[in-house]
Amino acid sequence: EEDAYLCPNGRKVRFSYHSKRKDRYGFTREFKVYECEDCSACPLRDLCTKAKPGNNRKVYINEKWESQKEYVRTKLSDEKTGEIYGKRKIDVEPVFGFLKANLGFTRFSVRGKQKVTKELAFALMAVNLRKYTANNPGIVTDDDKFYSKKDPSKIFCLDPF
Repeated sequence: EEDAYLCPNGRKVRFSYHSKRKDRYGFTREFKVYECEDCSACPLRDLCTKAKPGNNRKVYINEKWESQKEYVRTKLSDEKTGEIYGKRKIDVEPVFGFLKANLGFTRFSVRGKQKVTKELAFALMAVNLRKYTANNPGIVTDDDKFYSKKDPSKIFCLDPF
């Protein structure tokens, strides 16, 4: 109602002015800036703000960003959307986490759509081979060869050259 927030000490953080910032890509973001009444003698000042002594706590609110976050929150609170998102966490995200954390694949080393597609295919093939060997304990790896414990005569060479 008053267009204000309350700080942890119970003081009002009222609307002060509008601010515009340009990011490094040249996009202009609009903020509403709220400033606390007086932070000088506040016992919670060190926990609440990193502002220099004599300056009050400021809160920057991007209303467009907040409305987009609220939209996503309402979408995800829907049962059907929540189920789809839950599956994504299980099916997709662990693969990319494994690529980044264990294989060190954080960026492409080539340029061009065709080359990037091939490099990603190699990375995903490595992930799939890992899954295959994890799900088939009868397969043993020995340097660059796969062979079956049940039938050692079945040798699959990874390097066809």
